[in-house]
Parts: sequence; structure tokens; C-alpha cells
Amino acid sequence: MLFKEVIGHEELKRKFTGMLHSGKFPHAVMLTGPTGNGGLPLALAIAQYLQCENRNENDACGECASCIKCTKFIHPDVYFTFPVVTSEKKKSPPVSADSVKEWRAALSENPYLNYNDWMQTINAENKQGNITADECRQIIQHLSLKTFESAYKVQIIWLAEFLGNEGNILLKLIEEPPANTVFILIVENVEFVLNTILSRTQQVKINPIEEDALAAALMKDAPIDIAAAKRIARIADGNFDTAMRIAAGEENLNDRLLHKWLVNCFNLKLKPSGGTAQTLSEWIEDIAKAGRENQKIFLKYALFFLRECSLISIAGESGKLDGEELKFAKGLSAKLNVEQLETLSKIFNNMYYHVERNANPKILFMSNSFKIASVFSNEYVESANA
Repeated sequence: MLFKEVIGHEELKRKFTGMLHSGKFPHAVMLTGPTGNGGLPLALAIAQYLQCENRNENDACGECASCIKCTKFIHPDVYFTFPVVTSEKKKSPPVSADSVKEWRAALSENPYLNYNDWMQTINAENKQGNITADECRQIIQHLSLKTFESAYKVQIIWLAEFLGNEGNILLKLIEEPPANTVFILIVENVEFVLNTILSRTQQVKINPIEEDALAAALMKDAPIDIAAAKRIARIADGNFDTAMRIAAGEENLNDRLLHKWLVNCFNLKLKPSGGTAQTLSEWIEDIAKAGRENQKIFLKYALFFLRECSLISIAGESGKLDGEELKFAKGLSAKLNVEQLETLSKIFNNMYYHVERNANPKILFMSNSFKIASVFSNEYVESANA
């Protein structure tokens, strides 16, 4: 992947190419942030730049034999490690090489892919992905060999938090790798990475993609106009994977989902049993079946919607909503004051945090439905401030 193909992050790309061109790039770097922000595409661009036979100050050439192999993810001096699951067909612990064909296909389709998408690709079902001790020993073996074609060996570890305690096997290698060896670790949840690994890598936070760059990329990949692209970019918070899902139509579904949920929560205080409770239970069943990533997208949309409601309450208008969405927002703003809207935002933010950490969706959405109902009656605000 070329640096120019990575969406946004122009300043960071200039910094990376400057260090790479001058030979001052660190031997072990950790790119941290949500996968949709672009950590993996940046890692791919770094690897291709190092392997390119005709690179310049700004990018790889994209045309030499090494670049072509990197584009197909088959360069023999670029190694990939990623979470895998056990298989009934193979008795020994799984390693990344077992799923390399699926990995190449997934990268070709979407280098901004997330963990759940990858687990579905390898048919993980309910199994938890893992980076095994056998995988770590294979990394040591690969990197102890001479390069096959180029001057550099590059080891990319995607979602390195899945190393767990097995990461201790790699400590010495990460701290003192062979000459011209570069480790690139992509991490979404830094708190799950061993401190001993953190201390041996240079961490670089991958911020959300800039709105203009994200909107421009959306218009290339989806049949939408500039206004829709900018609106989706704002909702997606700089995450390209999330933005593409919204562009595929989820934002309309999320609008209806949010409307139905808040109406149910509003009615919950008035009629806590009977039809209202049944309707809410059915809604929770549906959102629970949607999957973790879609639940996150829904909550992102809800937070965006509440921000617009707050603007309507303060300024009397919203520049990002129209049609039924705007009508719904004005109705909600008439029922709730700014403090109540802020309280709802805090509830949704907290829910997003727990969804990311695999909370039980039925319990999470049910318990928070009662909190939202309390906000409508102003009881939640009073108890929170007590």
C-alpha cells in the first residue's frame, strides 16, 4: 500500500516518510487507536516503502517487483501476525500461516477491517481470537533468517493485545532485533498490552481521520454526494470502517432504532408493564442480535443525534439534520433540557465503553433503558447530583 493511498493523516505520513528516508525510523513502533482510523494501512505503507526498489522522499514507487508483491501481501520479507482460532481439522495450536489466504483476501477487500469482521472471515463462530506461543516462536525463527530479497525484514503484528502473556517470548527480540528488522505492532486496546512490550516500543497514536479526507474517501467508494459524505464523516468520528457501514445504509436504520428506543423508554415511566415492556424487550432482542460492531455504530449515531439536539436547544437549529430526523430532534429537544441531553450522552458514552469490552448486550441495553426513562422524568439527574 502506498502512503498516498492511506486516507488522511498527511502530517503523520510526512513524519514517517521523513524518518524512513533518512534511516531514522525506530526498530519497534506501536500504532495505537481504533482499527478504522488507519493503523494497519499505515503499517502496510511503511512496509512497502522499506521494500521498494525505487522509493523517493515521499512514497514508494508502486511499480517495482517488490511493490507489486507488497500490494498482493506476498513479499517474502514482510511477515504478518494476527489473531487466529483453533480448528477441529488441526490438532496443534493455530498460527497465522494457517489463515494467510483469508488474510490476504480480507486486506485486499478492506485494510481498515475490524476484529469482528476478521473473526467472521475465518468462521470463528464464538471462539476468541488469540496469538499463540507457537506463533511467537515462528516469529523468532523467521526473523533469525537472512532476508530473501530486500535489505529489510518487517514484522507486522495486527491487534498485538491478543499476544497476552505470550508476548514475553518476544521481549528480547523486540528490544534487540537483528539488523534492518522493523517491528510494527497495531494495537486497539493499549491497556491489554504487557508493560514490558510497551516499554520496548515507540508508541504513535493514530488519531481519527480528518473529516474532509474521510468525506472525500467516502465519495470514491460509495454513491453519495458531498453533503451526505460530510455528515457521515461527522457521525463516524474519523473511523473509515464505521463510515462505510453508515454509507451502506445503516444511518437510516439507526435513526428508526433510536426513535423506537427512546419512545419506549419515555413510555416506560408511564406504563412500566404490559405492552410497553413487551415492545422494549423485542427491541432489545433485535439490537442484541445486531452484533457488537453494529451496536457501536448505533451508539455513535445516538451520540451524534444528541449533540444536534443540544444545538437545537441552545441555538434553535441544526445544520446536519433534516426531514424526519430533524422533526424527531426538535420534538426531543422540546421535552428535554440541555442538562438532560448531556446526561443521556454520558449514558450512551458509558454504554459504548462497555460494548467495546463485550458486555452482555441484553443486560446492558435493558438496564440503561431504565436509566434513560429516569432521565425523561428527571429522576436520574436528581439522583446523580445527590
